[in-house]
Amino acid sequence: MCRERVYLDPSDETPAQFRGEVAHIVGERPDGPRGESTLTQQQRNHENNLVLLCFNHHNEIDGNVQQYPVDRLHSIKEAHRSWVMNRLTLEAPWQTTLHNFYYLNVPRLQVLSAISGASLDLSRYGPIVALHDLGWELGGLMAGFQQLLEQVELKAIPMREALLLGSDARGLIVSFDDKFRTKNIAMPQSTEEYRAAVRGDLQTDPHVYLKANGRKITMVVDPRWITTTTAFVQFRPSGGQNQFAGLGLVNAVCDDSMSITPLVIGLPSNPFMEAFYSNA
Repeated sequence: MCRERVYLDPSDETPAQFRGEVAHIVGERPDGPRGESTLTQQQRNHENNLVLLCFNHHNEIDGNVQQYPVDRLHSIKEAHRSWVMNRLTLEAPWQTTLHNFYYLNVPRLQVLSAISGASLDLSRYGPIVALHDLGWELGGLMAGFQQLLEQVELKAIPMREALLLGSDARGLIVSFDDKFRTKNIAMPQSTEEYRAAVRGDLQTDPHVYLKANGRKITMVVDPRWITTTTAFVQFRPSGGQNQFAGLGLVNAVCDDSMSITPLVIGLPSNPFMEAFYSNA
């Protein structure tokens, strides 16, 4: 009903959290909300009679039965199903080849991979404060993610096409290959600086951005997931802008802005590199 995220990714402080509830359209019990029905108990608990809601909307529909009768809830569920199917129709397998990883959002990529039935064992690395600090072991980790991205059929639509969808783009995985301006991106000098680099304020947070179709597109770049010293240099170009390719998750869309969480950023492909690596 609100398209809020009901699954929250794990962080350094908290484990993954599920913040949704399965609600009954016709009540599970005859004396429950919308419970008067000829449906059997088995039919009441069948998926056709269930809908996934956030906590607030579950309370709202059960507390306002007159406003949310059975027919309306079925219509809401079907409208959401159609919205999801339209999004899946828009998506296509990501074709961009990245020859060097500048940025790997490890927690987000692990979640997406797990959803797709794949995984990468990171236990050998222990707690990862910052990819840059892994030293020689970073090569193995990046090779693992390279194979993982090839194994998992991540789907995405071009970022500029997502802009045309307005608020319906929220939650989409998008691909990009554009010239971005960079701001506030510097290599932290301590563990504390890595963990405190992103505070939720774009005036100070490290990020890249561009303007397209009347919107400012912003991607906050967490220094923990920048891979190498060379990658930090790419995020601090002398001209203040650089060409980046990769994948991101659309978090929010407003009239004049779009916020994207970057999943992977790297060196864009070009015909020379394609020919070189295809013959290697």
